[in-house]
Amino acid sequence: MPDIKPNSSLLLNDEDVEYAHFKCCGDEDLVFLRCPSCRHIWVDCYECDTWYVDLHDLSNVQHPEPSPAGGHVRCPSCGTAFEDAQYLSKDVVDKYLPTAEQVADAGHGRHLARHLRIRFGPET
Repeated sequence: MPDIKPNSSLLLNDEDVEYAHFKCCGDEDLVFLRCPSCRHIWVDCYECDTWYVDLHDLSNVQHPEPSPAGGHVRCPSCGTAFEDAQYLSKDVVDKYLPTAEQVADAGHGRHLARHLRIRFGPET
């Protein structure tokens, strides 16, 4: 059962990431995120607050800091503050999750879990 539960079945959850590609805290809980403003896609380990902000270079990581005014994190690409401080909560998470097609179209299909790579991205 996924921990991240979008309301739309088209959106990705934490079972849709190829976990073998990512290493951070040893208890990786990963989900794709998509900025509502600029549409940048990255992977979030919500266990240790590590963001893989460049999916072409997985060594490029950030640890998001909430903004001083209200505790909202900012997109690592455009800097726009998320509208919701608890962006992974069930009532708002749909704003911040991409579809598999959006991940593949952005050139990150290889990071989709195997059950999605067969349909949307390369096997490598």
